[in-house]
Amino acid sequence: MFVQVTGDSHNQEVLVMGERLERQQDGCYLLPGRLVHALKPQDLPVGIPFKLSGALPSGYGFYREDSVIFRRTNDTPSLWIDVTSTYMVAEWDGLFSVEATVEARKHVVEQQQRFAFVLSEATEQQVIFHYEFSWSSEQEMDLESALESICDTVIEVEARGNARLWPGYTNCMEEDEQDKL
Repeated sequence: MFVQVTGDSHNQEVLVMGERLERQQDGCYLLPGRLVHALKPQDLPVGIPFKLSGALPSGYGFYREDSVIFRRTNDTPSLWIDVTSTYMVAEWDGLFSVEATVEARKHVVEQQQRFAFVLSEATEQQVIFHYEFSWSSEQEMDLESALESICDTVIEVEARGNARLWPGYTNCMEEDEQDKL
């Protein structure tokens, strides 16, 4: 067995291929990218949240602003994905304001049926954008390929949101957005 869970909920440890995973204060276990190649989504224990630590062997990974939590919620190989992007206003270097950028991305997510629980909030110091979605595949695949697909979805949300900000943007992208995200 590639993944082992020991202890109770207060002293729980998760080992992947014999390596003990670090547990963060939020309860998520950091799964090193180098360990995912031998795993399949169904190898992950149900109900335990994970975050990717570092990049995948392919070089894929999430932006540093993005906290992406993935977990199995039942006995299927599907994963529930929880994305929280935190942008520090003082560090923002985008062409458009951080608020406008997040609102454009929020619009993209709200137009898609597969996304749930869309939230954005802003303070003087930071802007937070949160959404969730279910990931599944009709074909059996390894966890690395699954996480690459999840990375593609997160990147696509950002790219489509950014495109909405440019002058002359039309809704031509939205005609088949439902199929591609």
